[in-house]
Amino acid sequence: MDRLNHILVVEEDDGLRDLIGLALTEAGHQVSLAATGSQALELLAKHVFQTIITDLRVPGPSGLDMLNYVREHAASTPVIVMTAYASVDEAVTAMREGAFDFQTKPLNLDHLLLTVERALERAALSHAFDYLRNEQPYLYQLKAIVAESMAMKEVLRKVARVAPTNFTVMLTGESGTGKSLIAGSIHANSPRRDHTLVTVNCAALSETLLESELFGHEKGAFTGAHKDRTGRVQQAHGGTLFLDEVGDMSPATQAKILRAIEDRVIRRVGGNREIRVDVRIISATNHELTESVKQGAFREDLFYRLNVTPIRLPSLRERPEDIVPLATRFIDRVCRELKHPPMELSPATCRAMESYQWPGNIRELRNAIERAVLFATDRVITPDQLNLTTPQNDSAEAWPIEDLHLERLERRAIETALERSDYVQARAAALLGISPRALVYKLDKLQIRHPELDKRRRRAAGS
Repeated sequence: MDRLNHILVVEEDDGLRDLIGLALTEAGHQVSLAATGSQALELLAKHVFQTIITDLRVPGPSGLDMLNYVREHAASTPVIVMTAYASVDEAVTAMREGAFDFQTKPLNLDHLLLTVERALERAALSHAFDYLRNEQPYLYQLKAIVAESMAMKEVLRKVARVAPTNFTVMLTGESGTGKSLIAGSIHANSPRRDHTLVTVNCAALSETLLESELFGHEKGAFTGAHKDRTGRVQQAHGGTLFLDEVGDMSPATQAKILRAIEDRVIRRVGGNREIRVDVRIISATNHELTESVKQGAFREDLFYRLNVTPIRLPSLRERPEDIVPLATRFIDRVCRELKHPPMELSPATCRAMESYQWPGNIRELRNAIERAVLFATDRVITPDQLNLTTPQNDSAEAWPIEDLHLERLERRAIETALERSDYVQARAAALLGISPRALVYKLDKLQIRHPELDKRRRRAAGS
């Protein structure tokens, strides 16, 4: 249990107050105790509590007074009130005033602890919602996006023009160039910003699961469908639907998305009822969809529906002026998260970063900075700490003739990406500029696997 969960217990009876405090402490919580309403208000003025447990009838300001104080100064903090059977009507009043729950005396400690867990869960959700509503929009402000380069300034100029409209947008560019950030910026600067931005990664799910994820399903539609489920398109009603890696969508799902765009109607899997939806669609892909259209892998009519306003995001090597500012921002963020003292880049490190090609783009830069800050022994980051391996002799003449065999080149690229990403397939796919699903296919085709896999299997068989 997280010791950061700080709980205030307000109870006049010394024995009961200590008993509750002990039970909460043994459950892993930090606890503050108060015998009177005045003591409780003093503590509330000094500390932030994740949950408050108070008797309704305490000396001084009552439990209702504390409830009103919390509602005014810390509205997201749940308050659990305790009451004797004779004052249940007061507890009902407290619930109307915003109390999370009430417990009758004599207390059932197990029930109280379960209620505390539910209250903490709600507090965490409320905190996350407040962050998304108040703090995260700052990340999506156009002025908060690093754009020293002309290439990125042009992207933000297009975003500023299209965001206030209801136009469909397609974001293209290599993996790791920040398409999700730009999608969030378009939504946050649109008239739909007070509604939900719903993201669906089309490459992460099989065709059946993706269809259910997008459109929802009716109870009994397939094995495991034990209840009705609302799809992501319906969840985005009034807001924005971001279809990431849209090029990996199957033809059958493409047809249903096209109908949803054209008719503003969806049907759940296994259902016949039409559901009206109003969503703005932003899509993203690192594929050349025009080639996919020519090959018949992507519907031409859907392509033109999605490609109303195309915005191409430049690779990091196309915007070298942004590399050091981005790295500096990542350093500041990681230092705050790890509670490290401020760190900086040496001049040699800046030069090394600007000359490096960054095949994984911003994602690779962020990972490199996080790793360097985590393991740094000094407050200055040096080139060797970034572990940048710039290939030498990149000219065509430097490649031995026998290595031009396409399958061997593909195998070498995949194995290199896996090694550089510590065999984390999602990161390796990002370095290669392909989807995780495509990488899994290639690993199976080329029979590439983790070098320790056979040893682990032998150990497992012998254990």
